[in-house]
Amino acid sequence: MTNLMPYLAPFWTCLVIAIASSCVSITITQTELFASMRTWITQKNILLEHLFHCFYCLSHWIVFVLIALYQPILINGSHVLINLTVTAFVTIGLATLISGLVFNVFLKAMTKAKLERELNA
Repeated sequence: MTNLMPYLAPFWTCLVIAIASSCVSITITQTELFASMRTWITQKNILLEHLFHCFYCLSHWIVFVLIALYQPILINGSHVLINLTVTAFVTIGLATLISGLVFNVFLKAMTKAKLERELNA
C-alpha cells in the first residue's frame, strides 16, 4: 500500500480539481445566479458568450488554470509540459463524468420545481 502513496496524492489533487471545476462551470453556465454576468459577457464578446454558456467548454479552462497552479503530475515522463497536458486531460475526463452526474441531478431538480409550480397554479 505504501508503494501507491506517491501516486495517490496527485490523483487526489486531480479529483478535487475535477469536482471543483465541474461545480463551478455548471454554476456559472446554468444558474440564474450568473444570468446577468452571462448577458453582460454576451454583449462584450461572441466567443466568450459560447464559453460562458457551455459548462463542458468552461470546465476545460478552469482545469487548465488549476493544473497550471497546482501542477499535479499523474505520469512522470521526461517532458513536464506533456506530463501536465496528460494530467489536464485526465482531469477534464473526470470533470466531464462528474458534470454529467451533477447536471442530471440539476435537471431533475428543475423538472421537479417546474412540476410543483404547475400543480400550485
